[in-house]
Amino acid sequence: MKFSNEAKVGLTVLLAFLVAVVGFRFMRDVPIFRQSLEISATFERGDGISQGSIVNVSGVKVGSVSRVQLTPDLQVRVVMRLDDKIPIPRNSVAHLTSLGIVEGKSIVIRLGDSDELLQFGDEIDGVYIESMTEVLGARSEEIAGDVSESLSELNVFLRQLNTAFDDDTRVTLDQTLESASKAAQGIAELLENKQQEISDAIDAGSRMMAQLDTLATDSRPRIDSVMVALQQNLEDLERVRNEVESATANLNDILGKVNNGEGTLGRLVNDASVYDNLDELTKELTELVRGINENPGRYLRHMSIIELF
Repeated sequence: MKFSNEAKVGLTVLLAFLVAVVGFRFMRDVPIFRQSLEISATFERGDGISQGSIVNVSGVKVGSVSRVQLTPDLQVRVVMRLDDKIPIPRNSVAHLTSLGIVEGKSIVIRLGDSDELLQFGDEIDGVYIESMTEVLGARSEEIAGDVSESLSELNVFLRQLNTAFDDDTRVTLDQTLESASKAAQGIAELLENKQQEISDAIDAGSRMMAQLDTLATDSRPRIDSVMVALQQNLEDLERVRNEVESATANLNDILGKVNNGEGTLGRLVNDASVYDNLDELTKELTELVRGINENPGRYLRHMSIIELF
């Protein structure tokens, strides 16, 4: 089957158009055979971000930047095209940051926890994060001043140190080091000469500890008997304490009854009339005894001898 020249030209143009479309979508990092999710985020600045920059989620590339625009209020609006198979919650946040010192800027999406997902054309919050090089660049003058001041102080210290270590000081220092070396050598020689004595002292200490252990072992039955006797004494003391507590409880009970007027002793203690009657009876008995002693016939004149005997 032969094609005319016009058909060949048309087919060539169609293929070129298809190649151009595919290449254009490929260069813009747009999926060729499936639909993409387009969302946007606004940042206060957009240093280092450009069309084609990578968009990451959890460290995995999910799309790229398609457009970078400047808003009327001088904010930077970044439009991103993402794989529509990646679910992006509505409360997610886009961070414009640098993934490394030598790498360029990229967008890192921190996924939220919302159940509602982003749709085509939605916008999420954007946060610009300064990289390490930007922080160092902003503080370069301050850091340079601190470094210069530190170097100046170091130079002053080195000059003072060089001035302090004059020839006499160096000689003294050498003599001190030499004396310390001789002292260390003398200590080493002393330890070497006294090594046998040190070993003997260690052996004597070991023998003494062994004797103490043997003495403790031999005296263990006596110690056990003393502990048994001590335990028996403690039990006797416990029994005596219980008896004293019981006696104290009984005494408290008796005193309580006396205070409450129970029994003869309680009545005597708590009833004043009983005491008065006893006192009156005592006085009368005293008068009777005194009268008998002074005039016994007074009490015997009404008695006859016959009736008496």
